[in-house]
Amino acid sequence: MQRSFDLFDTLAGRLHCHPQCIFDFVEKEFPFSGFRFYRSIAELQSNGTLLDIYKRLQISFGLSSELASDLMQFEFEIELRQVFPILENLNAVQDGDLVVSDTYYDVAQIKQILRKISLNKNVEIYATPCGKGAGFIWDKLKSSSISFHVGDNVHTDVNMPRSRGIEAFHYVYSGLSIPEQIMVDLDQNDLAYLMRAIRLQNPFSQNSLEFLTWEEQCQLNIPLLISSCVFLDAFCKKHKKRRVLFTARDGCLWIQLFRVLYPEYDSIYFHASRFTYSNPSPSFVDYVQKLYTDDSMIVDVQGKGFTCERFFLEYLKCKPCYLAIVNTGKKHHAIFRSTKKVEKEHSHTFKKSMERRFKTVAMGSDLEKINADLVGALYDVQDGKPLRADPEYDPKWIQPCHLSIEKCVELLPYFEIKIFDKRVVHWAIHAITSERVLKHVRNISEHIHLPSKDPRIHLHILSNGSLYSTSI
Repeated sequence: MQRSFDLFDTLAGRLHCHPQCIFDFVEKEFPFSGFRFYRSIAELQSNGTLLDIYKRLQISFGLSSELASDLMQFEFEIELRQVFPILENLNAVQDGDLVVSDTYYDVAQIKQILRKISLNKNVEIYATPCGKGAGFIWDKLKSSSISFHVGDNVHTDVNMPRSRGIEAFHYVYSGLSIPEQIMVDLDQNDLAYLMRAIRLQNPFSQNSLEFLTWEEQCQLNIPLLISSCVFLDAFCKKHKKRRVLFTARDGCLWIQLFRVLYPEYDSIYFHASRFTYSNPSPSFVDYVQKLYTDDSMIVDVQGKGFTCERFFLEYLKCKPCYLAIVNTGKKHHAIFRSTKKVEKEHSHTFKKSMERRFKTVAMGSDLEKINADLVGALYDVQDGKPLRADPEYDPKWIQPCHLSIEKCVELLPYFEIKIFDKRVVHWAIHAITSERVLKHVRNISEHIHLPSKDPRIHLHILSNGSLYSTSI
């Protein structure tokens, strides 16, 4: 049985969500002052096809035929640049299915759009200005063997085909999600549209653990990391820092986004851990001395900076410039500071103390999980190369997080996100910690195991960075 699919917001999305965004880019980049207004007026006067729209535009505003032709071609080039595949629906298309669209584009242009989104199935295309909305396309197709139609518009894709006896499925996921709408409400439109574009290109089977991991990354952690990038840039400018050391392992995703947004900085993945700070080898000390300069700073996703500062004061005889997205101490710099005391003696009751302790640990654990690297914990650096234990979790559950970031890196150049809003950071941290992300990934172990030359000796690193051994 044949199925039919709507095109825009069903098989293909636009990076900036709305079709009018195409007109804005033409106005800015062609450039053509007032293009969005003139183009909208011309469409209202036309028969709904792109050729007639530009004929009206040429006549009404005195454009030369050459300029009108160049504008029309440029608009379509912008369209091709903006479209991306909505993988959930694209992967459902089979040979012999139909693509049915109310659009000003003709069949040849629709074929180019389908090639751009990598639809490689043999499909039949029905493209008209108003065939779905007026109903005559469904009159034409109702005698065919269509099992159902999928589309995002309630009137044209659901009510009209059903009125002709064709079953229809209303696709609602191309609209803004709740987190994306929150970003729009905070005047972070480009961030919202970026989150949406990544969400709709989720390559995993819907409701699988990998699917949910990808979605948590793009809906919760990416807005946190991008906002932190904007903050970090302003911080570096204010404090005259040119080199940024992103602490492993939690900084593995943050550094990828910062490098794209701010390539002018010397961004380095910094191999350091509580254990190497507390138990530094001469080689590790040499590694840090070579990296850290007067115009350097150290950043981390979550931490107090206590062991970092202690190491620097003892071995480099200086206090580091340290910043954490979430700083759970009172010292050093923070984008978000959480200083709730968790010691029993500072509580009114033991129960309240444990509740606060759990909340602090959960915050750190959730932030660590959603920013986890694919490698194990660091226990030394020799000749500039990191020595690591095996990962304390199955990397296959972390891989979707990294793939989501790779997609973000690919799309970031198409968006402008330059204004920092602390409300985005506060919302994202609250969402990550309250949602308890990556529930299927067990928490970081209380300790990890290190390789030993003597098989009778079992080496452990505790979560506080201390080392102990046991004998068999």
